[in-house]
Amino acid sequence: MSATAPARPETNEYAPYYEKYVSLVPDADVVETLTRQGEETLALLGGITEERSLFRYEPGKWSIKEVVGHLIDTEHIFAYRALAIARGEQKPLPGMDQEEYMYL
Repeated sequence: MSATAPARPETNEYAPYYEKYVSLVPDADVVETLTRQGEETLALLGGITEERSLFRYEPGKWSIKEVVGHLIDTEHIFAYRALAIARGEQKPLPGMDQEEYMYL
């Protein structure tokens, strides 16, 4: 399956905070990019032991395991938001406090 690379959104279509992320998205086939990144991520994480996953580079900072958990939480939340937007949801979407989510 191949998809044409969509045009990047205009800067007025997202909050300025997200520019650093939008700018990192390659201009390539989205399905192929996601497939490749999924494989690369599994290879990277598969080489981390349970002991190493608890590593924190500084006290009070998130461990590798917590960072991965945060990425999973965020992916779920953004997928829900995308679904709500696609379905024309009119109510404000809930926010997410990453610190509260991490330690529940």
